[in-house]
Amino acid sequence: MLILQIEEKKDNLYAKLEGKLTHKETYQLEHYLIPYIVKNKVKNFVCDCKRLKKIDTEGKYALLKTKIILKKQKGNFLLCDVKDEIKKELIGYRMRIH
Repeated sequence: MLILQIEEKKDNLYAKLEGKLTHKETYQLEHYLIPYIVKNKVKNFVCDCKRLKKIDTEGKYALLKTKIILKKQKGNFLLCDVKDEIKKELIGYRMRIH
C-alpha cells in the first residue's frame, strides 16, 4: 500500500511517499500526480521518501516518468531522505537524490 500526501506552495509541489511503490501502487502516481503536475504547470517537485519501504521496477519507472514530465516543463525533480537500499535500486535512473 502507498500513501501519497501532496502539498503545493507557489510553484513547488511537495510529496510524501509512505509504504511500498510497486506495480499496484504506481496507479496513484500515473493517474493522479502526473496529470496534476501537467495541469498546474508545476516547476519544482520535491519528494520525501523517508517512509518509503520498497520500490520495484514499475515504481522506478513511475518516478522516471514524473521526472521526464517535469523536464519537459523545464522543471526540477528532487528525491529527499532516500534510504540506502532504495538508493541502490535507483542507480542508473539519473535522479537527483538529496
